Amino acid sequence: MQMQHKDRASFTLVELLVVAALISVLAGLLLPVLARAREKAKVAKVHAELYGIGVALQMYADDHDGNVPPVRVNCNSDLAEHWCQLPLELAAMGYLPRGTEAGREANLEDPFHLGFTYKYAAPGSQLLNNQPVGKYALWVPTNFPDLSGTNGKYHTDPKTSPVKWVIWSLGPKPRSGKSLSSYAPMSSDTWYRRAGDCGVIVRYATRDGVQLKSP
Repeated sequence: MQMQHKDRASFTLVELLVVAALISVLAGLLLPVLARAREKAKVAKVHAELYGIGVALQMYADDHDGNVPPVRVNCNSDLAEHWCQLPLELAAMGYLPRGTEAGREANLEDPFHLGFTYKYAAPGSQLLNNQPVGKYALWVPTNFPDLSGTNGKYHTDPKTSPVKWVIWSLGPKPRSGKSLSSYAPMSSDTWYRRAGDCGVIVRYATRDGVQLKSP
């Protein structure tokens, strides 16, 4: 008796389940890799934009007898989280792109903290709710230029501070303890270092104008 075999035109349920399981395993392996790659790309973008802001600050200082813009802080509820925003002077004078939203007049957004600019701080002039109030105190480790540790002091005089200015991103986890530490951004203990890490991404200038950055 001759048996006839029909060509199989479809998968069995078991085969489909096996394929689905394999796809799930591959996705589980690839997704973390893709996430790390996206994070590294964002970090590279942050370093590039911080470099550009550093150039803008140097140009501003060259045009203003070595002085840098004041630091802005706000106690108004609608702007309180825009503390240490990028200086609007840099945008008003054409050094950086200009925005129209309050808190984002210098319109370079931190890609890890959407809706907010990168942060800026410098010892010296301070504006509270856009009014001159005292001096901004920048914390710097006492063993500068070694920035590790939490022993340090606050500097309000740009002539004696070892750091002229600092700009930073809050990093991939902007609400983390490292990113919001009272020792950030100048303690290297608070810096972001590798994919999956938290902490700030930093660029700063020494009193002599030499610019340095975090990893």
